[in-house]
Amino acid sequence: MTQIRLSYCIALLVIGTIVSSSSLAFQILPRISDVDRQLTSVGSNRWLDGAGQLVIGRFAQMIKHPVHEAIVLNALGCVVPPGDESECVTIDAVKKHQVLLYGVRWPDDPPFALNRTSPPRISGCNPNVTLRSTAQPKCWYGLFTDAAQSAPKRLAKQPEKPAFGPGDYLLYRSHFGDLQFLHSMAARDGEPAEETLQRMRMWARFLWGIAIKEIPTDQYIRNLNVEQLERLFPGDMTATNLFATGIVEVRKHLDEVAMGALLHMVQDSFSQAHTGRLPESGVRCKDIPRFLQPGKISQFYSYAGQIGSQHDREDTFKALSLQTLQTQPSVVDASRAFLTLWQEHASWEQAEKYFNCVFDLAAPQAPSGPGPYSQ
Repeated sequence: MTQIRLSYCIALLVIGTIVSSSSLAFQILPRISDVDRQLTSVGSNRWLDGAGQLVIGRFAQMIKHPVHEAIVLNALGCVVPPGDESECVTIDAVKKHQVLLYGVRWPDDPPFALNRTSPPRISGCNPNVTLRSTAQPKCWYGLFTDAAQSAPKRLAKQPEKPAFGPGDYLLYRSHFGDLQFLHSMAARDGEPAEETLQRMRMWARFLWGIAIKEIPTDQYIRNLNVEQLERLFPGDMTATNLFATGIVEVRKHLDEVAMGALLHMVQDSFSQAHTGRLPESGVRCKDIPRFLQPGKISQFYSYAGQIGSQHDREDTFKALSLQTLQTQPSVVDASRAFLTLWQEHASWEQAEKYFNCVFDLAAPQAPSGPGPYSQ
């Protein structure tokens, strides 16, 4: 009882500190509904789960500003001067584009089911509740921490393989394993740039097919005949399982979710912590000249050897402002171009022309590494 009382006091103290902060201008989550709060009410430790939701949900956002959301909203028509993209993130704008923004956030916080027969031995994990940061914050943080600690050990033993792969939780794979291409990053140090790009192109083709409603969302991914995709998702998983496990509210709009996930990958490629890009040259895309070509990619980075705090500094509004003030085409321009092609219902063959332009490699064999953010 004393321990619970102490945790209660600590939770109130942290919440009070957060609420009183002047940094709350961007405390907006593109939540689909209040389902997470209802799930918390039936958890095994109702009060502490609820407090954890407030603490982690608000505190994480105060550190991880909704940069992706700002880029998308700016690209969708929010008119602000370059460098002021954060002003696009308003409650009304988030509500209007909730599902698309859910897709944009999905690569960072994909929902997935915990193993019920062998649940994680981590405090706060309830295998009956879909895992995501807003539904099981304590469990989410515990799993993320475990993945961060386990990845370097696995890579040290087998540096030629990703730390995590099929059979591991999505949270492990997307941040520290074979699915790091969701963030325009390599799965391990030493991975050739063309190998990373091949996976990214495969992923983009899959997402584009869902976005223009040409790829079914109710068939097993392994049977969709998208090159290499069956190796990443060999089990009985559909696009609905992948993008909306436990999130029934978005299932009628998976086209928007897929488009959001694609935009996330595109936007991450402009972060200096994810890739190295050469300066843009002012030329137009060779095969689709209506768009300007961004700077070519010189190297994909991998996260395992990076210092997390240094990486995070490149995923902030300050970094975004520096990019949009000094670069053309910027990350907003690239996002707007993909959105335009999507709104035109362009085929993948057309969209791929712009994909190839945005992700043009300066050195296809360049090995990945931590870049300038190494430990």
